[in-house]
Amino acid sequence: MSDAVLTEIRDLLRHEVALLREIRGELRLLPRPPLSTSIVFKEMTMNPTQAGQTQVFTGTLSPAGSVLAPDAVATIVSNDSAVSPMLDATKLIVSVTYPEGWVESTTTPLAFTYATTSASTGQALSATITPSASPPPPPVLATSIAFAQTE
Repeated sequence: MSDAVLTEIRDLLRHEVALLREIRGELRLLPRPPLSTSIVFKEMTMNPTQAGQTQVFTGTLSPAGSVLAPDAVATIVSNDSAVSPMLDATKLIVSVTYPEGWVESTTTPLAFTYATTSASTGQALSATITPSASPPPPPVLATSIAFAQTE
């Protein structure tokens, strides 16, 4: 390659590096969503906590609009070694399928312990999911109706 071509390539590279630095500087100025300070899980499937059933729990971060730290590492652990809950890639959805023949302990209610940690921000969240907590009762449906004549 000629010296003129090499010089042109070097100039282009310097210009590209300068543009990338400018873009990085602009990105730093963009507002970032706040980090979450708590999480609450809600069971979405309304399936019973029994063998062969699958339950899904969705986490809601607080305050509204907040996020997990980019480097957050999440764990989910069951207090029953026969039950293995799983986290999805978002770290906000827990699913569990109860093994065939599984029966919940009558002395220790089933519980999942969720935790996140972030090395870069110090963010740490935790929650306890209790699958066998009683769901709301089903609505009571009318079985009859009576009419009264009015004037």
